[in-house]
Amino acid sequence: MKHIKDIVVLVHGLGGSRVDMWPLARRLQRRGYETRNWGYRSLGNGVEAHAERLGRELSALDRQLSSNRVHLVTHSMGGIITRAMLADFDFQNLGRVVMLAPPHRGSHMARKLIPFLGWLSPSLSQLSDSSDSFVNQLPNTLQQKGLEFAIVEATKDRVIEQGGVYLDGYRDFARVAGHHGVLPWYSDTVQLVEDFIIHGKFGREGVAAEPISVASSAIVETPKGT
Repeated sequence: MKHIKDIVVLVHGLGGSRVDMWPLARRLQRRGYETRNWGYRSLGNGVEAHAERLGRELSALDRQLSSNRVHLVTHSMGGIITRAMLADFDFQNLGRVVMLAPPHRGSHMARKLIPFLGWLSPSLSQLSDSSDSFVNQLPNTLQQKGLEFAIVEATKDRVIEQGGVYLDGYRDFARVAGHHGVLPWYSDTVQLVEDFIIHGKFGREGVAAEPISVASSAIVETPKGT
């Protein structure tokens, strides 16, 4: 029987699903972590509604724990949901946070899609890179609460401009040679997430190859650099 370490909650992004975070959940489970792959209907509600639901569920989990910690791994809008949640919720056992391609400074693609899809997803206007958008007015709750967090940027991201993922106070930063939507599927991304949750830092900067195949029976482990 495996010894359960901490719990890792995974939060996908806009238009995504739990499947997006499957490689990370599988890898962390193999390392003995309990994972909660949190799903939500990302198109129909704004960030605040998702943040409220995530906060309630994490609060219930937090009350059940004694010494184990809860870590968060987010993709894209999942990182903004986390920041919004932390504005209204406090936790005793919240650990480290790893954010994959978070649009902390907004997304130019979201701004361009508002005229066409804004009716379907109110989150698009919230994630716009306009200076007065929700995300650009959102407090830096991660830094305010003294949390250890890291950021991973996709070098071929067409959703967020390079540098749009930055947020003051991050503990570590890495770039993975890949695209926005499949960033959680790169083997180097998986390795970076594991490194930060365990050690509080990245072992090296990512240089990823192809996304992991859905049909693959195992996740490719990327050797750590020195």
